[in-house]
Amino acid sequence: MSGQGSTGTRLDPIIESVRARQVALGPCTEAVEPDPARVTRFTRALRGPGLSFIAECKRRSPSAGDFGAALTVPERASAYADAGADALSILTEMDHFGGHPEDLAAAGCAGIPRLRKDFMLGVDMVKRSVRMGADAVLLLAVCLDDAELADLRDAARDLGLAVLLEVHDEAELDRALRVQPDCVGVNARDLRTFEVDLTVPESLLPRIPSSYVRVAESGIRSAADAARMAAAGADAVLVGETLMRASDPGALLAAWREGRDPGGSR
Repeated sequence: MSGQGSTGTRLDPIIESVRARQVALGPCTEAVEPDPARVTRFTRALRGPGLSFIAECKRRSPSAGDFGAALTVPERASAYADAGADALSILTEMDHFGGHPEDLAAAGCAGIPRLRKDFMLGVDMVKRSVRMGADAVLLLAVCLDDAELADLRDAARDLGLAVLLEVHDEAELDRALRVQPDCVGVNARDLRTFEVDLTVPESLLPRIPSSYVRVAESGIRSAADAARMAAAGADAVLVGETLMRASDPGALLAAWREGRDPGGSR
């Protein structure tokens, strides 16, 4: 699906907002210094031993509404890192997720790798991600055609950024593997209905070669869910909504890393 067309999903109004904002910003003319160490930092962090956790910072989402988070981004990022998070996912999309590019820089205080989670529609967005402090960027197969995926993947490689390429079905996975990203994420959320089905990553993760970092995204609501994704072949899980709603996200994450839920058993 071309970045200039409709995806036929509930992402379309979000993509329109992102595209309009990028047009308003204009080309990225600032010098950007490549740093290949970013790729190593991000991928090595997610290679275990054991299941790795990418903990997310976001203020709201179209599927879950406003989280009313009490912690600031630096406070939350530090709590995640102290609890053993391996990497951070920082939402920078402003209109629908309440994010801001400054959030990515603010999360740097945690000292662990950072993924810029946004809707990458052009090379300028990839360049700006470097200046924000990202170690990795998210590309969505549903939003980009094959040529766009290749162009953005090449731009990230040239700048030293890791790429997490997100897919939702077999056709998108086949396209993603042809681009050879660093990490492949399987999102359990149906982008037409926003319903979550963990059987989707269970069916797709085993098809991803072990040379890629394999990430399960969305719908991880318990230690059992995380273990289920690990059993399906995930190297890492990306957890957002459950941590954002937790009264003590650090304690929840620390418990999950031990394979248990707070107050429960293994």
